[in-house]
Amino acid sequence: MNFSKEILFSELMELKNNAYVPYSNFRVASIVYLKNGEKVVGVNVENAAYNPTICAERCVLPQVYAQGYDANDVELMTLYTDSDNVGTPCGTCRQTMTELLQPEQIVMIFNKKGYCKSVTVSELLPDSFTEKDL
Repeated sequence: MNFSKEILFSELMELKNNAYVPYSNFRVASIVYLKNGEKVVGVNVENAAYNPTICAERCVLPQVYAQGYDANDVELMTLYTDSDNVGTPCGTCRQTMTELLQPEQIVMIFNKKGYCKSVTVSELLPDSFTEKDL
């Protein structure tokens, strides 16, 4: 598939408005584009008890699996953070991405200015802990 950065950013900017962020006001959105043309979306959802807060990445990826897809069905993962810098995923999200996506899966990360950085899952968490380490 051919993805336009402008369209991807526009879709993320619209989706970010669905984030539930009454405490930090820091919106994060993620869209997983599947090879069959379908999209799965996720946003961060905060909680007054911070531990149950759900990051956008950990919102969208379990939905991919719940809908009957897996890592082999993913064409592209995008991520938006309400940041002047490119806000990369937290450690828990990186581990989740390592578990649920292919190591060479491309992730395009946008900031609020539309700047985009493309990385692979293995670049986000080199020397990750996997099933091979069990």
